[in-house]
Amino acid sequence: MPTWSRKRFEAIVLSLIAFASLVPLRMPVEHRPTFVSELVCVLVLTIAAAWKPSRVQRVATLLLPVTPIAFAALARYFTTPIAYEVTMLSVFGAAAIAMAVGGRGERWHALSLVSSGFLVLFAASISDHAYAVVYPLAWILVCVWHLVANHWERLDLAMPDQVTRTWTLRPGSVLVAAAVLAVGGLAVKDRFTESKHLTFGFMPTSGGSDWSDPAAKRGVGSGDAAIAAKDFAESFGAVDSELFLESQESTLFDMFNDLIGEPKKKKNKMERRQAMANQKIIPSHERAAKSEQGGGSFSTDRVPPEKHQHFDDANDPGIVQWDGPVGIRLAMHRYDAFDGIDWTQENDLSEDELLRVDFGEDAWFFDPGRNDLIHQDPDKVQVGLLKAIKLGSNRLPVPMLTGGIHIKEVNRQDFFGIQSDGSFYMPGRDKVPPLTVVHIASEKLTEDEIREQLVASETVVPCGIDEIADLAKRIVDDRDHPYDQLRALIGYLRDNGTLDPQAVSDSVLPVSEFAGSTQGGSHLFATTAALLAREIGLQSRLVTGFYVRPSGFDMIAGHTSVRPDDVHVWAEIRLSDGRWFEVEPTPGYREPLYHPSLWLRCRQSVARQWPAITVGTAAAFLAYVTRRIWIDWTLYLVWWLAPMLRPRRRLGLAMWTIENRAKLVGQRRPRGQSQRDWMEQLTRDDHGLQTACQQFCDAADRLFYGGNDDRVEKSSTRIVRLLNTQTISKITKEAAV
Repeated sequence: MPTWSRKRFEAIVLSLIAFASLVPLRMPVEHRPTFVSELVCVLVLTIAAAWKPSRVQRVATLLLPVTPIAFAALARYFTTPIAYEVTMLSVFGAAAIAMAVGGRGERWHALSLVSSGFLVLFAASISDHAYAVVYPLAWILVCVWHLVANHWERLDLAMPDQVTRTWTLRPGSVLVAAAVLAVGGLAVKDRFTESKHLTFGFMPTSGGSDWSDPAAKRGVGSGDAAIAAKDFAESFGAVDSELFLESQESTLFDMFNDLIGEPKKKKNKMERRQAMANQKIIPSHERAAKSEQGGGSFSTDRVPPEKHQHFDDANDPGIVQWDGPVGIRLAMHRYDAFDGIDWTQENDLSEDELLRVDFGEDAWFFDPGRNDLIHQDPDKVQVGLLKAIKLGSNRLPVPMLTGGIHIKEVNRQDFFGIQSDGSFYMPGRDKVPPLTVVHIASEKLTEDEIREQLVASETVVPCGIDEIADLAKRIVDDRDHPYDQLRALIGYLRDNGTLDPQAVSDSVLPVSEFAGSTQGGSHLFATTAALLAREIGLQSRLVTGFYVRPSGFDMIAGHTSVRPDDVHVWAEIRLSDGRWFEVEPTPGYREPLYHPSLWLRCRQSVARQWPAITVGTAAAFLAYVTRRIWIDWTLYLVWWLAPMLRPRRRLGLAMWTIENRAKLVGQRRPRGQSQRDWMEQLTRDDHGLQTACQQFCDAADRLFYGGNDDRVEKSSTRIVRLLNTQTISKITKEAAV
């Protein structure tokens, strides 16, 4: 029967780390309660199999490899199917645990070690999770600890007289291994291209093959073929399906009308409104007129929304599908001029010819003003995939700071361009063809860059609305940095505002009314945020597009469907280097993440917590200076509780207290010297201490070697009271003299 040993315990720990490395692979795409239940079941069986030898232990060991198979079968019938290759990996990990807990010899432990090592490295190599590398690093460090112990254990058996045990050897080896791994990681960083993982159908459920099962990663995220849910999807393939009829492809302007209402009619225009009550399809000519109107301006003054009736899509009502971070915004229109009611675009940012850059066989097209993105650190660039379904526009919805786009097998520069508002589009087309897959490269922005580049300018003209000016002065208060001021303005709107897309304003200036009530649609939140930014000297603009709602993420497909009710409005702020970053003032929507560097976080923490840091530093310094005093008192307090212990434990505590007091004054007991010899040598120059030491040692001998006599006289332990740190320090100095 397996018994507890160091090797067995360490093999179990390594196998558990390997099994845990599957969490980043399985947690995002599987039914969470089922997966957590499987983890709990494996853990319970591991504990049962590692317990005392019994029939329960043998049964638990046999059930461990079967558990992932059982849960996979249940998941296929009742919840989300689990991919076959993931089940195989889980069985492999559970088998490694079973060999570690149930193996009866070192060979089983060694086999468990090899199996867990393969699993943890393989799982990390195919995972896209940012922290997947933590598991192999932890496994390697524990393995170093294990191997070093095995090496010295063999030496100890072979040469017992020449091996000296030291507690610093194994931790030191682990620290050296950690340093080597860190240096190696920095040395190879950015020297390898991104791995293709399993996108070529290496396993049955890796997506895009004829032999895929229901658990395959279909949809965006599994390669260009899988994105279109076909084996060989072309970027501009013809689609003959009623799902993509023109009457179903609403424009962005239509979606805003459905969500927050149509713009109010201008008093100087007499335009007859057509009744839509009995119509199922919006006429193409009416939608085209609305598209032209929506592309040129965006109004903040709107009537109550009246929902248009569209045919329901039996498969997917999404406008686009997005494979990338959720909780972000995809911009389609931008406006930089505001007249009190309407937003329009005045500055011409158009580019007819984009910069072509070839990466291998792929042709990418970059904004000439953002060609620095080509030479950026790969960690600062993220690439997302977009598939157009029923977009109904020739504009491409892209994230903030997008610099380049790529469509497979498209290498003509005249296929892409940049509109006057800075948005990417496909010139010469009425809309982006359905099932078009677009790779989008955008830049990540840090809080450090924003703080460095965000500068208030006196040339920025305020909006001239008194309510906005008063609100900005009241919120900004005494904050100095423009970013802190901007964060305060955005925070006020998010904390005090109420999102109500159905709200209707009776005021001539809806923004003025909103500044007082802070209740309305996202277009009013975004407009107010942009105008508040101008009050503090920051250049701003309004952006319309889509919000990638986290709840829309499909765990099986690996992408997010963006629907018509995900239309959204937000604001962008200009940096001094010409880049624009977005802010999210509407409550209920995720704010953009601008991660600060470690140095900036430290500075901010010091600035916020300097009183506590000052007091803590002073307290730590005082504790270090007075360490002998308070540690001695702590030891005295521990000894004061000794009468509650049994005699043997009480004498052991007495010896432990004396040794720790000696360590404080630099008189550590030499390795190999007996405790009696050490104490007699320490107290040889003081007759009273020598007598107390003799009584203590004799009492210890009688207690441990004298049979059943457990009596300990109180006078036998008076050495603990006499031999405090001051006494030890004094007799040491006298002995030196």
